[in-house]
Amino acid sequence: MKRAVSTLVALAVLTFGYSLPSFAHEGHDHKIVGTVTMAAADHVMLKDKDGKDVTVKVTKDTKVRSKAAMKVEDLKAGARVVITATQEKDQSFTAKTIEVGGAPAAAAAPPAKK
Repeated sequence: MKRAVSTLVALAVLTFGYSLPSFAHEGHDHKIVGTVTMAAADHVMLKDKDGKDVTVKVTKDTKVRSKAAMKVEDLKAGARVVITATQEKDQSFTAKTIEVGGAPAAAAAPPAKK
């Protein structure tokens, strides 16, 4: 009987132990992938990969990583980004880094005709 209980406890710990890291909680880094809808000096708004609107606070310590040097407010609508952010107790996000990709293909200018 002890062996059966020990086996069940071990199985429960393994099952729940693997699923716990997937829950969002404050104080840890989260990756937010999406398309910028609006950017200002103090926040960025984007649509995430699931189509949800997300607002991420920006501080003076937030780093923008892109091919060309830029500030957060220089981000254009349609730019794809990966934001590493910390979730606060009030469930808001504060960006540590913003990695900038390119504009989506649909927003790119058509090729010039010859």
